[in-house]
Amino acid sequence: GAGGSGGAGGTAGGGSSQVAADSPLPTCAPGGLQWEVKSVKNEYEPSEKPRLELVARNVSGTTCKVDLGPKQAVLTILQASTSKAVWSSADCPSGAGNAFFRVPAQGETKQSLEWDRKFSAPDQCQTPPAGAAAADTYVVEVKSPGMPVARTSFVLKQD
Repeated sequence: GAGGSGGAGGTAGGGSSQVAADSPLPTCAPGGLQWEVKSVKNEYEPSEKPRLELVARNVSGTTCKVDLGPKQAVLTILQASTSKAVWSSADCPSGAGNAFFRVPAQGETKQSLEWDRKFSAPDQCQTPPAGAAAADTYVVEVKSPGMPVARTSFVLKQD
């Protein structure tokens, strides 16, 4: 059995069920999926950690599996004023880069993520960049192979 780290990125809500990569379920075709990324709130107080939701909607008539792993559904947070990426799920994923979820026909699956406001960089996993996100507007993008980019934004408020 794989003893992965428990609770990485919070628990997925919405009745989503994780399945094995070799599950007999077909993999969802990009044309049959819609991505949406949402911020639970529009603004966050200085003491709050932003909570994001990644929603994969199956618009096809067949139940299938989708890879919401940190390397397949890449979630990037950019600072709006500089357009610089401050955090990405692909930089330092914990465990395997894949996480397959069953998506019922005409249904959806959700993954929640809490951002600790820290920065990440692809080659600095042991010693991530210092500092934390400043008060500003941030843009969240989700990119997955063959899919249009989904976006949302949120504000980190001043003290």
